[in-house]
Amino acid sequence: MNEAKRLTVLEIETKKFRRRWRGYDPAAVDAFLQEVAVHYEEVLTENHQLREELIGLREEVERYRTLENTLKESLMLAQRSADETRANAHREAELILQEARQQAEQIRREAEQRIQSLLREIETLEARKRAALLELRTLLLTHLQALEPLPLDVEHAATEPASEREAVEEPTPL
Repeated sequence: MNEAKRLTVLEIETKKFRRRWRGYDPAAVDAFLQEVAVHYEEVLTENHQLREELIGLREEVERYRTLENTLKESLMLAQRSADETRANAHREAELILQEARQQAEQIRREAEQRIQSLLREIETLEARKRAALLELRTLLLTHLQALEPLPLDVEHAATEPASEREAVEEPTPL
């Protein structure tokens, strides 16, 4: 129904019809118009209440839509944040792993250098040992050669008295 054509309760109640001979019963028409006016007023009141309720429901739906959008945005933000946190954790784990590998490699290189250093030191000590043994062998052989005539002297010295042996023994030049 168009707003301009709507009847008001007052128009229904005050509507007067012309009287004609053999027309409708004026009392019945007035009673019916009164009943229509009451019913129309109830319909208008109910219509007004329903409009108010509709406005309230639309506002509530709008609030829920706003809340839904806010929740969607929050979920998307939380998802992005979780993704960023996960990505950061992966990057940090990779950095830690890379650093641990570098440290392990550095420790391995240092251990290899230490091993090489110890091997060189062992070779140096073995060379010194061989040189010392060779020098000692040479010294012992020299002393043995110096002592070779001694066995004859030892037999002779055994028959001589101790005081003569001390006087006769002279150091042999090397």
